[in-house]
Amino acid sequence: MNTTANTLAVYRKEIKYLISLPDRLYLLDALNQLLIPDAYGGYNGYTVRSVYFDSIVNEDYRDKQEHADEKKRIRLRVYDPDDQKAKFELKRKSFGRELKESVVISREDAKRLLQRDYSVLLHYDSDTVRYAYDLMTTRLYRPVSLVEYDRRAFTHPNFNTRVTMDNKLRCCDFCYDLFSHHLNFRAAMPADETILEIKYDRFLFRQIQQVLSQCDLTRNPPSKFGSSRSILKNYYC
Repeated sequence: MNTTANTLAVYRKEIKYLISLPDRLYLLDALNQLLIPDAYGGYNGYTVRSVYFDSIVNEDYRDKQEHADEKKRIRLRVYDPDDQKAKFELKRKSFGRELKESVVISREDAKRLLQRDYSVLLHYDSDTVRYAYDLMTTRLYRPVSLVEYDRRAFTHPNFNTRVTMDNKLRCCDFCYDLFSHHLNFRAAMPADETILEIKYDRFLFRQIQQVLSQCDLTRNPPSKFGSSRSILKNYYC
C-alpha cells in the first residue's frame, strides 16, 4: 500500500562563504538580534548527519567538480541516530537557484535504501520520490559518503530567509550506517572555520546585508558532498 507523502518543496537562492572564528562569533550575536533561532534546534543548534548517493559513474560529483550550471544531490538525513524517521531529499541547482524537495520516510525504509533497495520509495505517493526512484534505478545510484556537522540556524518569516552556520565538518569513509552510534569520523575542515549559508527568495533584508558587510566573505567554502569524497579527487580535479 502506498503512503501519501507530504513533499516539502523549497525554492530559493543560496550563497555560501567560509568564515573565520571571530566572524562566526560576531554573526551569532548579531543574527540572534535580527532573526529567529531555528525552531528545531533552538539557540544551541543541532547536529546534522547525511548520507549522499551518486550514480555508478559519479555523475553528481563530476558535475560539481566541473562547475556545471545544473547540479543535483540525493541524500538521506537525520538529526540523531535514534531518529525513527529520516528525510529523503532531492536538491537541484540551476544557475544559482536551488529547489530542495523533502519527503519524510520511516527508519526501516531508510535502512533499506542504504542497502540499495530502492523499491521502498514506491511506498510513497510523491512525484519527487517517483522521479528519484527512476533516476536511482536506471543510473545505478548507491551510497557514497556520510557527513556530519554541527549547525546553528536562524530564520525569518518573510522572503523565505534562512541563515545557517555549520562547523566541525566530519566524514566517515566507507561506512554509510546513518543510525550508528559508533562511527569513525575524520575531520574535513579546520575546527576554527565555519561554512556560512544564506538562503532567501527574491530579496535579502538590508539589515542582514549590513551585518554581513562586517565579515570577510572572500573565501569559498568546501563542499560537504565533495569533501567527503576524497577518494575521487585524483580523478576529477
